[in-house]
Amino acid sequence: MIRAVRSELIKVRTTNTWWLMALGVFAFTALALLFNALNAHFELAHAETPREMPAEQREQWAHDEEMRYTEAHTAAALARTAANLYTSGQFFGVMLIMILGALIVTNEYFHQTATATFLTTPRRTTVIMAKLVTGVILGFGAWAITTTTSVAAGTIFLGTEHVPHMLGEWTVLQSILLNLGAFAMWAVLGIALGTLIRSQIAAVVTGTTVYLIGIGVASLVFNLVRAFLIKEDWVITAQVIVPAVASQIMVTPGEAFPHAAPQWVGAAVLCGYALVAGVIGTLLTRRRDIS
Repeated sequence: MIRAVRSELIKVRTTNTWWLMALGVFAFTALALLFNALNAHFELAHAETPREMPAEQREQWAHDEEMRYTEAHTAAALARTAANLYTSGQFFGVMLIMILGALIVTNEYFHQTATATFLTTPRRTTVIMAKLVTGVILGFGAWAITTTTSVAAGTIFLGTEHVPHMLGEWTVLQSILLNLGAFAMWAVLGIALGTLIRSQIAAVVTGTTVYLIGIGVASLVFNLVRAFLIKEDWVITAQVIVPAVASQIMVTPGEAFPHAAPQWVGAAVLCGYALVAGVIGTLLTRRRDIS
């Protein structure tokens, strides 16, 4: 098994795919950090009292603004802001690691090395398990890139805003660790996609399309159902069954959106998808003819 994993890692290392993906992960993380930092700045900003207001109105405005400022700076709100900063890049990062997972499998068919791989390691279950382990390792690498970049830049940004970095809060650390789980599970989903769709282009296009439209379509469909068919809050909560939504929920302290499921539910749903996908990928690889 160890030899099989080492072999898979060598295959990835000998192509340009891994460093292109690493560069993409870093670039998307930087863009997400910029976007999240701008949002955080406006949320944390305390506007000055307008001078043109009469004295009485200015005093009342200052009181109301102070209440809003205090609410925005509660421990829970700061933890949410910090967690959002420290998990920047997850949205596109897990998509790229899913694509890389699919390529780990489809490259074998594209370069016609699948036959040699299965002759070298006759047990197909060992081969697919090695690919799954390799995908998880690569997911860890992508998580390390995004987390190192996000935490370093995020702590500096929060320091300039004169608020604590919140790294000692469990909710923040939990989001960072769950983010690692998200990267690992999306890698598994990508490998399963590669076993299902052997075509390199088809697997990448399908995975990317389903992922990118997942959150938007889920929000639209579930909100329409909530508005016109089943007027219950649990309909909105049920969006967690969509993998991209589950991924978003599991790294967001509190509610990712109104009536969102708890973090542990998002983690459980994504873990379930990864488990089922891994089993299906293994079974398909064992039964299919390799040509």
